[in-house]
Amino acid sequence: MSGGRIVVDDHLLLRILLDEEPAELRPGGAEVLTTGLWYHRLCRSVGDRAVTGVLSKALGGSVPSVAAATIEAVINLPESIGLIPLRELAGPMARLVDEGVRLNLMSLEALAAAEHLGAELCLARADMNPPLLAAARSRPVAIRILA
Repeated sequence: MSGGRIVVDDHLLLRILLDEEPAELRPGGAEVLTTGLWYHRLCRSVGDRAVTGVLSKALGGSVPSVAAATIEAVINLPESIGLIPLRELAGPMARLVDEGVRLNLMSLEALAAAEHLGAELCLARADMNPPLLAAARSRPVAIRILA
């Protein structure tokens, strides 16, 4: 992929923010974007110790200073990461539903974002989502799963 855009899930976003970005994620320097709901889920997972999930467990054993730096990196999302506003996606999401796509809200937003922007949808293997994968494969949306 040369240039272009990719929409990343919260798992991949965290890896980018921690300088652990997979080398194969954007070999051509693609623009990185995420959705509001994936960003919200990431913020919740790192900022609320009561939330227990894959992301929060990954930080659970961290040294307090590392955990604090991670929270700071997530909460202050760098300008280099695009955040797609719901204002831009509400219409495309409604069209998907009208066309028969049945996904939860988070997946619907992700699919609408990738399709609306002509972007590749990139998911971490830890975030395997068969309904989203099936819906993306039935539409003109490129999708990639990364370790």
